[in-house]
Amino acid sequence: MKVMMSESLTDIILRIDAWLDTMRCERGYGGPVAHRWQDCLIYTGPGFDWRYEGIVSGYLRLYQVTGELRWLAKARRAGDDLLSAQLPDGRYPTSSFEANPSPGGTPHEAACDLALLRLAACLQELGDPAWKRFLSAARQNLVHYHIQVLWDPVSRSFRNSPSDSTLVPNKIATLAQAGFALAKLEGNDALLEQYFLPGLDCVLAAQIVRRGNHLHGAIDQSIAGRQPSGRYFPYYVARCVPALLSAFQHRKAQVYLDAAVSAMEFVFRCQLPDGSFPQVLYANGRRTVEPRWIAACGDILCCASLLAPYGFSAAGLIRTEDWLFGGILPSGGVRTASGFSELEFLRPRRGLPDFRDLLPACGWVDKAFYYLACQIPAGCQILDSIELEQISLPCLFQGEEGIFSENESCIQVRQPRKGGYRWRKGRAWADL
Repeated sequence: MKVMMSESLTDIILRIDAWLDTMRCERGYGGPVAHRWQDCLIYTGPGFDWRYEGIVSGYLRLYQVTGELRWLAKARRAGDDLLSAQLPDGRYPTSSFEANPSPGGTPHEAACDLALLRLAACLQELGDPAWKRFLSAARQNLVHYHIQVLWDPVSRSFRNSPSDSTLVPNKIATLAQAGFALAKLEGNDALLEQYFLPGLDCVLAAQIVRRGNHLHGAIDQSIAGRQPSGRYFPYYVARCVPALLSAFQHRKAQVYLDAAVSAMEFVFRCQLPDGSFPQVLYANGRRTVEPRWIAACGDILCCASLLAPYGFSAAGLIRTEDWLFGGILPSGGVRTASGFSELEFLRPRRGLPDFRDLLPACGWVDKAFYYLACQIPAGCQILDSIELEQISLPCLFQGEEGIFSENESCIQVRQPRKGGYRWRKGRAWADL
């Protein structure tokens, strides 16, 4: 896959890296979150959720291709954030992303484990004994929370939460990925065979297999009891692909590779002309387009690239790259989405983007960061620093016009007739 852009890739990486540094609070990466389900705009302290998956993985990738120790140091700093925050029962605090500051978030805690295990693998290879600490923390979470609390022996899979028996395939797939990483580091497949692979088989069972049908390859968003929801989110379908591919590599069973390829083919059949993807398709033929993710498309591109050695290609890959690059802001963040105002008001509102469209959030930007880091060629040298720019853009906030702005110390919306919104970076709570 070839990255096409006017600005150099290394400059973009440096810009996002500098932006991530501005988003650090006292104990980790913070900031507001916009999401389709709900927003987390008031609590802005550190979130120990899936933002760490892309942040740690991105910095590790930069270290591996450049050999520059500063990137390893940043990956390790992020890993230390998780170790310092981990609760006595193995969970992570504020791990629910859009539902923060709650602990026990799925797939967020599993994504943190995956980050820790990738860091542990890198340190083990370097002969650094600290790798065992990161392995231990991830194992504690996987065993004491996911297996002991969320495992459902009846469905032979993992519950959405302790009080919700719903099976959510993309969350189970992220957990399975952590299970593969754990088994590889420990050299022991027992937990993988007993829990994580049976869980992943439930993901297989949730996939639509109807060749010639537009839903062929789609994976249902959730199964309550034995009842599928009839909703198919292209983004979450894509997030199932890495675990399915890992299962193929582990078991050499063609069914997993076929499932991974057909899932990604479904995703790109859904692609819109501008390279974005609709939010959700329904079994009855209806679809909801908005909001269309921008930063999160880094995940989709990463998953597609994993399948390239197996012959997967899609004519729309470059269009999705262009869509992603179009969301990179001079301030260093990456826009979350397009279309939040249309979702809320059911029609365009004076053509202005919603505040949540423009808002960069660590847990979305990390996905773009990791994808871009994976495009850096081995042996590349990256300059030391880059200067971020302040931005000011017209937007809608709670249905009223305002000006969204961001600099190194603040994200805010100014409105002539309302108080607007302000987050002073580094603080745990925003002002309304």
